[in-house]
Amino acid sequence: MSNPLSRVFQRQSLRDHVRRSLEAGVGLYHTTWRLESDSTHMANTLIVWCREVLGQTHRPYGLDYVTLTLAVLDEDNVQQASSNCGILRPQDFYSEGAAETQIHEVLLQWTGAQVPESSRLSAVLFSWGDLTRELLLSA
Repeated sequence: MSNPLSRVFQRQSLRDHVRRSLEAGVGLYHTTWRLESDSTHMANTLIVWCREVLGQTHRPYGLDYVTLTLAVLDEDNVQQASSNCGILRPQDFYSEGAAETQIHEVLLQWTGAQVPESSRLSAVLFSWGDLTRELLLSA
């Protein structure tokens, strides 16, 4: 007897289901803040938000990977800068892990550049575990 994960991957409609799930926002967490000049405070606020979101995500079969993308948006929602922190794990958001370091470096660079006061920081965290759980439940 095959396990639920292998049954999902054997289905022809997997791509369609993944697309529909992503379009429905499965695994996507988004927030925005006014971009402040204090990059350390902004970074710490963002890291706390990421940790809270990570506590809500699903981790089927131990799959705890997430992807974090950041962007600076102007008052007209035009993207001024962006950074993809890549594929991360929860421990990367603790004890000066990879995510913490990247977030601090990116925000230091962005707040050092002369960005308008009306700029906003947009953060999107995607949970690979949430998507996998959705696919498993549909099997």
